[in-house]
Amino acid sequence: MELTSAEKKVLSGISFNSEAIENDELGEKELSLLMEMRFVAAYLQKKYPDYSFTITGCEPMEGTSREHDEWFYSVGESGEDTSAFIARAKKDGESFVVTDDFYGEVIRDEAQAIISKHAEEGGFPVVSVSIGFWEYFGEDLGKDISAEDVLTGKIKAGNDIKIFLDGSKLQQSSHEAAISDLEKILKKKGITGDVYVVILKTADADPAKGRIFSDSFTL
Repeated sequence: MELTSAEKKVLSGISFNSEAIENDELGEKELSLLMEMRFVAAYLQKKYPDYSFTITGCEPMEGTSREHDEWFYSVGESGEDTSAFIARAKKDGESFVVTDDFYGEVIRDEAQAIISKHAEEGGFPVVSVSIGFWEYFGEDLGKDISAEDVLTGKIKAGNDIKIFLDGSKLQQSSHEAAISDLEKILKKKGITGDVYVVILKTADADPAKGRIFSDSFTL
């Protein structure tokens, strides 16, 4: 069976038979991983047709408590985007069940803009918003997933929201009061998830060195 150079690189990284793999000679284990890798690649391309993906590595479930293999992938045919994403694959008869985290990349900008808008409409001086998601979804939730549905919990994605505020422009009498007010605003808008708020000295302050207060809450 002929392998691409990318496939050889990934398989060699998880097998002791790198020399045989280089010569397209695969054992039963390597062949199984190759079939799984190609299935994951096809799954991603079908689910997100506007993107191209490169499988960059794998962490098999053997020796772990996981019931799935984890396949690492990047965006772009040559893997020029170094952002690491993960797809989980589990054997199901003659096929595989795959879930992924790329939906978060698809909706990230819109989701962050929604949070920023809610906060700013409430009078908060937003410096920036970042959002991550803890859940993995299958082929039923792909490129058309709604950022609003995710943020409001209709689709439970494990929202992890971080909001940076300009402390020099806060209207509240204390940092605690400001965060309490922000929590009320987001709750009223139906936002769900874990929210971490960082108050900076000024809008252009260093996110780490320039913070003067921080706290978190769960919605």
